[in-house]
Amino acid sequence: MKILIACEFSGIVRDCFIAMGHDAVSCDTLPTEALGPHHQGDVLEILDQGWDMMIAHPPCTYLSSSGLHWNKRQPERALKTEDALLFVKALWDAPIERVCIENPVGCINTRLPFMPKPQYIQPYDFGEDASKKTGLWTRGLPPLVGEEKIEPRIVKGLPRWDNQSDAGQSRLGGGDGHKRSVTYFGIAYAMASQWSAEK
Repeated sequence: MKILIACEFSGIVRDCFIAMGHDAVSCDTLPTEALGPHHQGDVLEILDQGWDMMIAHPPCTYLSSSGLHWNKRQPERALKTEDALLFVKALWDAPIERVCIENPVGCINTRLPFMPKPQYIQPYDFGEDASKKTGLWTRGLPPLVGEEKIEPRIVKGLPRWDNQSDAGQSRLGGGDGHKRSVTYFGIAYAMASQWSAEK
């Protein structure tokens, strides 16, 4: 299949699909961090190039619950949330049969009611020692199935994974969005292995 991995600079998802024999290309305004087929630029300009599948990771800065509370105090952020929602809608409306839009818990589900209910997944269900509840809005693709569960350590009776402090906060902190946005390999591998059979 010809597969577009939208808003990806790491090459992780792209390279998993390439390893399965597909013609996968990543696209982002940033250059790719791993050598491979990559379009640096605006993904909206290439949505009509005959893709069989698109997996999109739109930036979550103005969409995720962790940042939305700032919108009332900073009106300019609220405007950027509206722009981000228009971008998600443009991705969803792309003329592509199989689509997955990935994003953390946020306002996509409440603000774009025409989209289906998301499947929520956790990296720890896909062989990763990490917690990061993530939504997958899909069209033409089955739900992802967890393949290897990683159990947490228990701190004062509460579950904690390697990417969390004992208090439950992300070890990367709020300012390191670049690293926090990278897809976990276990999830990328599950997408490629499970969705490769969809024809």
